[in-house]
Amino acid sequence: MVSPFFFAVSLLVILIVSWYPFTGWRFTGEPVLSFYTYPLPYYFTLFDNAINILAYIPLGLSLALLWRRSRWALLYATLLGLLVSMGVEFVQQFLPTRIASNMDILSNAFGALLGAVAGIVLSHRAVLRRWQHFRHDYLAPGAVVEWGGIWLLLWFTTQFDPSLPFLGVVVVPQGLPQPFISPLSNPALFLRLLEGGGMMLHLMGVALFVSVLVRYSRQIPRAILGVLFCALMIKMGFAGMLLQPGQFFAWLNLNVVIGGAVGGILLWILWQLNRRLRALAGFLALFAASMVSYLWPLSAELNPRLSIFKWNYGHLQHFNGLSHAIGDVWPLGAMLFLFYFIVVPPQEQNW
Repeated sequence: MVSPFFFAVSLLVILIVSWYPFTGWRFTGEPVLSFYTYPLPYYFTLFDNAINILAYIPLGLSLALLWRRSRWALLYATLLGLLVSMGVEFVQQFLPTRIASNMDILSNAFGALLGAVAGIVLSHRAVLRRWQHFRHDYLAPGAVVEWGGIWLLLWFTTQFDPSLPFLGVVVVPQGLPQPFISPLSNPALFLRLLEGGGMMLHLMGVALFVSVLVRYSRQIPRAILGVLFCALMIKMGFAGMLLQPGQFFAWLNLNVVIGGAVGGILLWILWQLNRRLRALAGFLALFAASMVSYLWPLSAELNPRLSIFKWNYGHLQHFNGLSHAIGDVWPLGAMLFLFYFIVVPPQEQNW
């Protein structure tokens, strides 16, 4: 039941990475099928091809798990990954910032093959038995919890942009749009409250989302700390990989620290509530965080910020575009999951 959802999420990530920023569509006049037969390697960079391989591993994994009862699962997963890549590359030729490449198709298909091999290994009876033990000991009953776990994995991609605050829903300011009327007499204080409040609300929403997925209340603190630690490592890893050394902590500021501290104090109180009340609190926190993001009056332009990055804009599109697009979509899906735990009686959630 979970494999189709895993496949859909993997495909969503691929489409965002491949087609972002979804603007500037045009037709060059070149034969639309010619790139399929370019001499190899017509276009090759180590970075892009590594990304092409990595992006399709989850797709191949999800397909192999979907067809795990078939002896042809490895072949089916690889071929469908190949077909998806051919379609994606066909569309890319109509985007000015993208290059349609048959080398990319081969890299994508190889990534799907690697993912399918991993899926075959994970489908082994002994591995499935260990998963069932972990599932029973640590995760709440119901298939919706497994769907929520996949959606939580998707959330980690929102931390790929190292120039944005950790767990933040706002961006680096480049000036106030005019006219700007602050509801407070001190506009600077208003902006600090928005930024710190956005961090606090996002932290609470994500943490409470995690809390409804675990089986027992005593497991909640460790699960939340584990998720936040992994997200922090991802943020720091991409900061070290993408930012100039002097900008390593560009994602950290005082407002974010204060917002995180207040959010942590509130979480210490809220995690002791029952599952339905935690889901309600998480829903309200994510809804309020989305409102903060909507109300935030500052918007950053990438060009003035390129100096803090090591790489050029073409490479940054992979990470910034993915983190921004998923950051817009993820709270909506998370709120739907939390809404399920609010409205469905606990005794009916064990399907």
